[in-house]
Amino acid sequence: MAFCPACKTKLEDGMTTCYICGEELNDTRKVKWVVLGMIEDKISADYAKETLKTYDIPAVIFSKSGFFGEIGLPLATFYKPGIGLFEVSVPEESIEEAIDILNMILGDKWQRKED
Repeated sequence: MAFCPACKTKLEDGMTTCYICGEELNDTRKVKWVVLGMIEDKISADYAKETLKTYDIPAVIFSKSGFFGEIGLPLATFYKPGIGLFEVSVPEESIEEAIDILNMILGDKWQRKED
């Protein structure tokens, strides 16, 4: 599975142009995404994503808490209380830098995934 280098949209293999932003897909390398860990709340997850972006590290945040879309509509959670509810993933080549940044900006509001 490939991702657009500009908007990070998931793309089908073989596409030459992103159907969301129109970016030409000249780079044929595959990006391996790695789950770093979990973030406690939506505000911290949004902050982490934007901060990583300023360091040119793309990040994907998946909600495990029942939040729906960008508006954060809360639905019934199916995870235990007390654990992080937003999963953060980055490209494999950015793991160490992303961990340092998340530790710096979030501290104990995120938990590193155990390998």
